[in-house]
Amino acid sequence: MEYQDLMATFCRQAEAMGARVLRVTNSKELAGQVVASLRPLGSRVALAASTLAETAGLAAALEQADFQVERGGPEFARQADSGIVEFDLGIAETGTLVHDATDLKTRLASMLPLACLALLPAERLVADMAGVLASYANRGPWPGYLAFVTGPSRTADIERSLTIGVHGPERLLIALVG
Repeated sequence: MEYQDLMATFCRQAEAMGARVLRVTNSKELAGQVVASLRPLGSRVALAASTLAETAGLAAALEQADFQVERGGPEFARQADSGIVEFDLGIAETGTLVHDATDLKTRLASMLPLACLALLPAERLVADMAGVLASYANRGPWPGYLAFVTGPSRTADIERSLTIGVHGPERLLIALVG
């Protein structure tokens, strides 16, 4: 699958599963998109350290826009309105995000707040699960906690009554950069 096809398929599938995809040209545009997207969701943000967040200057941009940015501490992400996490891969076939969530801060920022903003460089899109397995196999030791996220958290009871946000964020925003 070609690069443009991967992006189009990923966006279509992620949105079909209830995520909102923000197409961002480069890391310079990322901070403005993040601030605008998170403003209606509340002012407390749990920011997991990442290369893309650092390159884009997300912490400074959020603080300048009057957000309270949490970077750590014993209560990290527990009172945050939104969490920001960089994901390792995106699966075009299903619109699924994948990341090594072994680090507790990464896991907390992506699971505890009501909204998760996933940062994903577009060059990390793969066609399918085989691409994910190949990517992690080439990295060396397998992660201790590998997380797959497809849309906002959802669960249903035996009567098929669907509930969003019970076991994780009720909103998933994906900043696809590149």
